[in-house]
Amino acid sequence: MNPPRVLIGGLQSGVGKTTISIGIMSALMRRGFKVQPFKVGPDYIDTSYHRAATRRPSRNLDGWMIPTKGLLEIFQHGCRDTDIAVIEGVMGLYDGLSGTDERGSTAQIAKILRCPVILVVDAEKMARTCAAVVLGCKSFDVDLQLSGVILNNIAGRKHAEWCTEAIEAFTGIPVIGAVPRDESIKLPERHLGLIPTTERSEELNPILSRITALIENNVDLDKVVEISKSGGELPGANGTIYPAKASTYRATIGVAFDEAFNFYYQDNLDILEAYGARLIFFSPIRARGIPEGVDGLYIGGGFPEVLPGELEANGYMRKSLKRAAEDGLPIYAECGGLMYLTDYIQDYNGRIYKMVGLLPSGTVMTRRLTLNYTEAETVRGTLLCDFGRVLRGHEFHYSQVVDVPVDAKFAYVMKRGVGIDGRQDGWIEYNILASYMHVHFGYDAQLAQNFIEACRKYSRR
Repeated sequence: MNPPRVLIGGLQSGVGKTTISIGIMSALMRRGFKVQPFKVGPDYIDTSYHRAATRRPSRNLDGWMIPTKGLLEIFQHGCRDTDIAVIEGVMGLYDGLSGTDERGSTAQIAKILRCPVILVVDAEKMARTCAAVVLGCKSFDVDLQLSGVILNNIAGRKHAEWCTEAIEAFTGIPVIGAVPRDESIKLPERHLGLIPTTERSEELNPILSRITALIENNVDLDKVVEISKSGGELPGANGTIYPAKASTYRATIGVAFDEAFNFYYQDNLDILEAYGARLIFFSPIRARGIPEGVDGLYIGGGFPEVLPGELEANGYMRKSLKRAAEDGLPIYAECGGLMYLTDYIQDYNGRIYKMVGLLPSGTVMTRRLTLNYTEAETVRGTLLCDFGRVLRGHEFHYSQVVDVPVDAKFAYVMKRGVGIDGRQDGWIEYNILASYMHVHFGYDAQLAQNFIEACRKYSRR
């Protein structure tokens, strides 16, 4: 399998990768292409914009959380029945785990997938210097296939000409687009990045239409397609994540999904289904209780701190969830899910809102960002795995869990990252596993199978 593919990288965060990526995706869709979107790194929000542009779920490719063979499998699995894959990079082209390690970087994914890269350069306040920057990116790693440049925030025709002449003369890399500055297409942000499309679906379509038109008028889409066909032959995927044949039904898992909880890797959901889980989506904001007949719950991350009043107001849901957990229902909760299961959330203004009250503690919003790749040693068996394992993931939040009991049981000792108390993560209470760490089941599909088995055992009590 060797699907046409192109990766949109950038010199740094904030150069317009997301805007240009979704514009290219949408413009190719208008031309009749079936576009499969991907995002490099542990990102849940940009992928929601990809889905809006392509009407297909976007998938994450992360070189820290997912082994190389798994990355190839996830990519090829996602590219079935599509014409072209468009991958949005993360941060700067070579930014990754550390200053000397490419793991987790856009460049690492491009090389694993033998994928040509189009580099987005924010040319504002630059002209000839653009060539020096692009030349540096080209020379930094000769194994990277840097195939094109798109200039962003161009001031006018003359500015575009100067930048293009310099880049093509000194690097030999073609400039395939020059996008003018346009404040009307700016995507709104808040403390964790862009605002998810689940909160602003009505206003997104006009902005997406303007972005698409801007790309159609200022980027050579024929050249994008041509570049996408220049990647090297992909190695075959070895089938360690997805089963050759989908499993028969084993358990029903309720998945919290609404404006407050929507941080899920698409492959996590797909892997659960592939191994026999039936997923039922429900809203902790609006539903009058957890879905009937579920054998377990998956409460992902999101923005419970943005809608704490709505979560508090739904006492039916909080009571239903608490009763089920006290009865032994398996519950896996990550980040926002962890916050929701504590006694309360205190917002940035100091106001306190009641939450579910299953984890005897509180959650306080802070102005300090916790952002890390994580590595945790399991010291207790959990819904996901036995003790003695090492798991990788990431954490990304502006909150802190406080007043944790001294006798609280934790599953993880953090080898990398902060966790709940700076040293531990994975709070175990009843049949709950709640952590700040997000895990990708592509790291080891057995994690998903173990969760399903815990749910199946509950259903057969």
